[in-house]
This record gives sequence, C-alpha cells and structure tokens, in this order.
Amino acid sequence: MDIRLLQTFLLVAKIGNVTQAAEQLNFSQPTVTAQIRALEEHFEVLLFERVGKKLYITEAGLRLIAYAEKLLLLYGEARATVQEFSHDRTIKVGLGTAVAAHTLSPILREFQERVPNVSVSIEHCFNIPITVKGILDNSFDLALVHDKISNSRILQFNVVAEKLLWVTHASLLDTYGDTLQQQPFIALKQGSVYREKYNPYLRQNAIIPILEYSDSEAVRQAVLNGLGIGVLPEVLVRSHIEDGTLHEFCDAPKLEIDFSVIFHKDKTFTLAMRTLLMAISEHANINGGLSEYLSSM
Repeated sequence: MDIRLLQTFLLVAKIGNVTQAAEQLNFSQPTVTAQIRALEEHFEVLLFERVGKKLYITEAGLRLIAYAEKLLLLYGEARATVQEFSHDRTIKVGLGTAVAAHTLSPILREFQERVPNVSVSIEHCFNIPITVKGILDNSFDLALVHDKISNSRILQFNVVAEKLLWVTHASLLDTYGDTLQQQPFIALKQGSVYREKYNPYLRQNAIIPILEYSDSEAVRQAVLNGLGIGVLPEVLVRSHIEDGTLHEFCDAPKLEIDFSVIFHKDKTFTLAMRTLLMAISEHANINGGLSEYLSSM
C-alpha cells in the first residue's frame, strides 16, 4: 500500500471535503477520489459515505484515523533514520599515489560546494595491494590509482592523463649544461609505473640514476635541492617551472601517466558518492567510461 494514500485519507477526514483536500494536495479531484477508493479496496471496507453533496466518515474510517497517524509518524521516523545513511557523513577515499592528492584537490573543492554536509576521509596507501584490499573489504568507497588493477571484483575507469616533465634545478644548468644526458639522474625505484615510462630512454642512453626513491614527492624534493634531474608529473612541478626555480627540458621524450578511479563492482552508491564520482568524471581529461557508467546506473 502506498503510504501517500493514508496522507490523503487523513486530510479528507479532517476537512470533510474531497475538492478542498485536492486543492491542498495539489491533486485533481478525481485523483483524490481514486486514492480513497484504492484505500477502501485495500481494507475491503467503506471509509466515507456521501449523502447528497455532503461527505460523512464511516465508523471504520474513524477507527482508521488513529492507526493512520501512527503509521505516518513511524514512517517519518524510519525515513529520517534511513536518510542519514543515504547522505553519508563521510566518504572514504584511498589514494594509491601521493600525486593523486593534487589531482583530487580541485574536485574536492567543487564537491564541498555541492554537498557541504558530507566530509571526505582520505588515506594514503603505501602500495597498490593495500589500496586494492581497502576496496575489497569496504574500507574505501573508492580510490585513485595510477596502476592497472587486475581484479574481477573491481571496476576501473581512467579519468586523468597527467604529463610527465623532465626537470632540474635551474642552478645545475651552469654546471652540467642544458643537455639532458649530461645531467645526474634521480629516478623512482624499479617496478613503479613512472619508472617503466622512462626506462627505455635510460637504457638507450646508458644512464644510471645516482639516486632512487620510492615516491614522487621524495624525487621532487631531491630535484628542488639541486641533486639532479627528475621525471615528475606536471601538477607537482608546474609552479616551480613558472617561478624559475626548475628548468624543463622541452626536447625530452613526451610521456604521460594515467590516473584512474576504482571501486567495488557491487558497491552501492549513496547520493553523495555519486556526486563525488560525477565531479571526478566532469574534471576528467580523458574518456575512460566513468560518465557513461554512472548514467547507466
């Protein structure tokens, strides 16, 4: 039974006039009449009697009033309680790479404007297995990664293609010149997605890194400290290039890294989660299918 039938019944019982009740409910008179009839058919009893132009509530109708009021009150309480979960107070996001925090920042600003009563809890993960585990055990609602995830229970959509720039501290140009191969090289450790992008160039030019780090932020600090050249996401170094601190080798190989959003394929999204995912898809600079997926849900 539609709970709205009880709302209509109570208003008609209070006013004693179908037409006036219809006006207050913004319904047509035939719609209100049909709703009362549907309620009578449900209980198999007459709730109102019409004598001439006057409407009278029956004894059964009088008995129903108290129960209808209780049911509507209970429904209101249930709805309010459940809606607390439909508008999650916190969305849990895992970051499989520190660089993703920079990618996510403008998206989070927009999300806060749309859903100001919802917070986002962000956790940086030490490696991809931890990120994947968080998705699978529901510790994370979604995650941003730059690795390809091979798990049948996880959906993955590319959202951002980030340029990788070859940069060094401007002061090193006086020491080593502006030739790429002459610079001391700082790299990420073997096995990282970034390293795989520029490894062919290192092998081709017999370049052996003087330093290796496990994350991009450490490489950036080393480059800023004048220790050598590094290959870093544009979002991490653009401001330093613009203020002249770092020098970009524009004749270096053009490289990109893809960032993607992942979540469990059986994840049930709240309105707030869908809003965040829509914001991510709107900021995407590559079409990885996220927008189409959200539209099909």
